[in-house]
Amino acid sequence: MNIQAIVVSNCTGIIMLIVLFISSRFVRHRSTLSDRLFTALMAITASACFTEMMSFILDGSDLSHIRYPLILINSYLYVCNMAVSFIWCLYVDLRLYSSTERIKKMYKWIGIPSQIGIAGIIVNIFVPFIFRIDAANHYERMPLGYIYYGIAILYLGYSLVLLIDYYIKYGKNKFFPILMFMMPICIGMTVQLFIYGVSIVWCSVAIGLIGIHMSLQNELSYIDPLTKLYNRNYLENVLEIYSRRGDTAGGLMIDIDYFKSINDKYGHSAGDLALEDAAEIIRGSVPTKAVCIRFAGDEFIILFRTDSENEISETAMKLRNAVQGFNENSDRQYQLSFSIGCAMIDENCSADELLGSMDAAMYSEKRAKHCRSAIKEEELRVNV
Repeated sequence: MNIQAIVVSNCTGIIMLIVLFISSRFVRHRSTLSDRLFTALMAITASACFTEMMSFILDGSDLSHIRYPLILINSYLYVCNMAVSFIWCLYVDLRLYSSTERIKKMYKWIGIPSQIGIAGIIVNIFVPFIFRIDAANHYERMPLGYIYYGIAILYLGYSLVLLIDYYIKYGKNKFFPILMFMMPICIGMTVQLFIYGVSIVWCSVAIGLIGIHMSLQNELSYIDPLTKLYNRNYLENVLEIYSRRGDTAGGLMIDIDYFKSINDKYGHSAGDLALEDAAEIIRGSVPTKAVCIRFAGDEFIILFRTDSENEISETAMKLRNAVQGFNENSDRQYQLSFSIGCAMIDENCSADELLGSMDAAMYSEKRAKHCRSAIKEEELRVNV
């Protein structure tokens, strides 16, 4: 057992996590549950790096009364192992589905293995069956201790299943390179599982968290800062994927009617707020598999894989109903109205043709609205 290498490995992990915490605090919003979970992952991993380092330093110590501190230290490491893998599952689920209701519904059951594991650790303090500290204060992993590696692998595997299932159902329309996190951990866990005296797994977790953070930073270049929808750069990526795979997909182009008058009458701050409201309406009205994009100014595009024109029409109807509900219940100074153009794409239709079809349909509806508005204004002037 090379204590110096263990200290270097875990101290490196702690330093990396401190740097990650400092750099990430400027770009993440801790009010969101997913970001709080990411912060928890960093904190638990840093504490585990320190605790594991101390467990090796104190292992076999002849200090008096050190046995029970060693039991508690190693018990904490087992708990950290389960906590990180379970929180990782929560984090993956939130990144994919953005649904706290889904979390509340599913994870009271998915958390059962970790709850049983924690109960086992508590029992082990008094009746060793997972690990023990012998008379010479040496740590000894017992056969049932491998179950805890199994729990961690179970959760990591489940997170991978979540991602694959999401891609099968909705397509690869989200940035989430899960292997950036899992590969370093799997390598570190495998080495530490079979070679006692090596301590690299928590440093591997720190490397995985840095990999996820860097990947999510790349995602920010595709996010519109005001509406938090994808931007026009990402549109090209989605259309390229549809074209390469020959997917049948549908799209809607949305334009906010009379948006200029909102800016002119209430100011640009109200205009920005209207764009945020429109984005929220869009997010809440489209299928989970949809990719929502702020195309330009007050124009938005929704794309998703489907071979049903009815699904496209139903989505457009949901948007119209949602706008009507917003106008009836909101206390904003302004009201919103959408002009919507729908189109389908298949292997015989290019991306440019899809955009052109949506654009033409949307402007056809907009012109009709403006014509009706002009006729109404003329009638009012005549009546006056």
